[in-house]
Amino acid sequence: MPAVFSEIGPLRTVLVHRPGIELARLTPQNREQFLYDDILWVQRAQEEHDRMTGIMRDRGTEVLYVRDLLEEIFADEDVRSRVIDQVVTPATAGVWISDQLRAALRECEMERALDVVFGGIIAAEMPVWGIDPIFSDIGSDPSFTVIRPLPNMMFTRDNAAWVGRGLVLGAPSLPIRRPEPFIISTIYTHHPRFRDDDFPVWFGGGPFDAYPATIEGGDVLVLDERTVLVGSGERTSHAAIELLASRLFEADAVDRVIVASFPHDRSFMHLDTVLTMVDHDALSLFPPVIEAVRTYVVTPLAGDRVSVDERSGLVETIEDVLDRKMRIIATGGDDIGQLREQWNDGNNTLALEPGVVLAYARNTETNRRLRDEGIEVLELDASELVRGRGGSRCLTQPIERAGL
Repeated sequence: MPAVFSEIGPLRTVLVHRPGIELARLTPQNREQFLYDDILWVQRAQEEHDRMTGIMRDRGTEVLYVRDLLEEIFADEDVRSRVIDQVVTPATAGVWISDQLRAALRECEMERALDVVFGGIIAAEMPVWGIDPIFSDIGSDPSFTVIRPLPNMMFTRDNAAWVGRGLVLGAPSLPIRRPEPFIISTIYTHHPRFRDDDFPVWFGGGPFDAYPATIEGGDVLVLDERTVLVGSGERTSHAAIELLASRLFEADAVDRVIVASFPHDRSFMHLDTVLTMVDHDALSLFPPVIEAVRTYVVTPLAGDRVSVDERSGLVETIEDVLDRKMRIIATGGDDIGQLREQWNDGNNTLALEPGVVLAYARNTETNRRLRDEGIEVLELDASELVRGRGGSRCLTQPIERAGL
């Protein structure tokens, strides 16, 4: 049964999405629309992703793939139809095109249907699907996306997160990512691996669990079995954190929620781009942002009420709550070097067990500092994945991680 009780306990099972056709849809013209600063070499990104999952397997982690799990439940025609109806809608493709495409996707071979779910459809492909040319010509640009691809799906950290034995479904702040949680939810609801597990949905199942109450998994850190740290910046709102906290408290799932409020900025869109836990008593962090964070501790009171206390310093608050002194491993380099390595996800590490992290090899100074503090760094040489603005933590969704 899924369960995540820490950031650093031995990682038993993880969900990933191997980059594919959706990245091949990126162009210099649409990359910003799809939240990319550059276009990626797809084959190289796949090779790098394969090396990353190989490292995890070598350390005893079971690796599950989004596409494989979706393919397995697509054998159920009702599930396949439900996903197709969500991906191909009159709002995205128009009434006539969506009707024809839905019918075609219900009948086509599995791989083609999955390619559309993840990679969308461009205008030039409309005739292949039997769409009348008068409709396929609506977009004068043959690369016009009739059905949008999901090039951010490889960042599985954001579309859902397990907190204890319950699920936080993402409510993305930006429209291009909003289909992702539906796909993940469909897998957890219908796949035989998960469908019989009676797990609560902490966020994502209520009528108000949607924009503008937004939350993404990159802002959710499970510090221990009774403490959750949630960042509120560019992608996660205070309203969503309040809704999440109220349900966690109601179920007595945690004792406290620490809220880290930080500025909205693309260079640190999630809390885990500036802070990750790498050992029982060690944090990797980017000082310029962490030192400016406003920190609050939310605890439950009787009668569904809560107490909100503003604290001085995020690190000091973590130390107080966890009752231990933390070693601080700052982003490596001088002032310019720190900016470069934070931008290249030097702090966005994935712990495979206490004191063992997976990190990009290019962040040489940050990795050196980690090693100087006794952290084992498993380096991933990735020149393409890093262009997507996400490190090893962003690329993974832990499903089973032991507590401490």
